[in-house]
Amino acid sequence: CRGRSAGFAHVDCLTEMAKRNEWMTISGRRGRYSRWTYCATCLQIFSGSLEVELNRRRWRHHRDMARSEDKFQAVQDLASTLLRLEEFDVAERLYEEAAKAVQDMDDEDPVHLRAVLSCDIERAGNYNVMGRWREALEILSRIRARVEGCGYEEIRFIYSRNTSLALAEVGRMEEALRHAADAVELARNFYGQQSHQAISATCIQAQIIGRVGRVEEAKAMVGDALAASTRILGPDHRYTHAVQHTHRLVTAWTG
Repeated sequence: CRGRSAGFAHVDCLTEMAKRNEWMTISGRRGRYSRWTYCATCLQIFSGSLEVELNRRRWRHHRDMARSEDKFQAVQDLASTLLRLEEFDVAERLYEEAAKAVQDMDDEDPVHLRAVLSCDIERAGNYNVMGRWREALEILSRIRARVEGCGYEEIRFIYSRNTSLALAEVGRMEEALRHAADAVELARNFYGQQSHQAISATCIQAQIIGRVGRVEEAKAMVGDALAASTRILGPDHRYTHAVQHTHRLVTAWTG
């Protein structure tokens, strides 16, 4: 922990803290944040084996509970974590569980639409990682009107991000650039200019810009993103590692 009482916290203690009071707010930021994901003391984002273990415990905690919103969030976050570890089949089964949790929710609940859209968008993201871009685009095209009409900026951000990735891979670069720019703007407005979401969206935009020949512009963008991620999250965080990978890729394009 990097807080005032800097030191080490046992995973069992973090688990019990999250079970007692899962959600918290963070000064200066919009939305609410889960103690399964963020340290309540220093606000760092859990990563590595700790992130995986806490997400597994979160799903076990919520799996048999009646509150479907929390069940949905728990299973979807675990699926996203396993997706990054390339456990695609397990992630796909968990997305199916997430869809069931959504079905159990009350249609009149104001968070129902957000959950339905989030489930579809994350499943499309799974298809992106698996290289099934046309299937991803089928899902994203089906829900486009509902996303554009919803009032959830975080949903519109994830939609634009995943859509830009899929469009770029099928060669629809002008559309990909437009969605990538939308994702950056939405991330900056909702999460903040220096958030890891904004930094990640900038890297995606830079890769697409580089692929259409604007390599020097892409290199400058990723250089700024890497400096920000290193300063904010530290050089060893998984999000910084992802930016480092993008930086190496873009730098290689310039020779």
